[in-house]
Amino acid sequence: MTLPWKPIQFAILALLLSGLHLNPAAAQDPLVVPEDPAVVLLNDKVTQFLERVSLNETDTAFAELLSGSALAKQTDEIKQLVEQTRTIESKYGKYRSFERVAAKRIGADVVLLKYLYKCENYPVVWYFTFYRDFRRGEVAPESNQWTLIAVRFDTRLEMLGF
Repeated sequence: MTLPWKPIQFAILALLLSGLHLNPAAAQDPLVVPEDPAVVLLNDKVTQFLERVSLNETDTAFAELLSGSALAKQTDEIKQLVEQTRTIESKYGKYRSFERVAAKRIGADVVLLKYLYKCENYPVVWYFTFYRDFRRGEVAPESNQWTLIAVRFDTRLEMLGF
């Protein structure tokens, strides 16, 4: 009985196939898009904020999140948001975990992030909006000078959409 393939052909085929697995671009799922570097950067900032909130370090969490943001000047609104944040545990139960549920880039200079902050009795949805400004006539900066322009939370889970 003769084999249709010679051993050398098997060796070449094996090398070609193994090369596909070693090449990350070839092995990547075409439906999975690499994450936007700006989203990664802003996710890190929000993650630090939510971790501090979970540790009841609310003042520090907001101070760091709002650093460099015009929102920090809206003292009455921020003070109210800080107070509401302090009541999360008493209203919804002890903190369990959080996860990002949405990240959307609008154009080159706006990023929207949504997180599910899971408590013992009920989850809370946090919303963060970041903006990157530059002078008229300039090309959008490659630097990651993002500014928080909106932050809020609520319990309207239906607004997360399907």
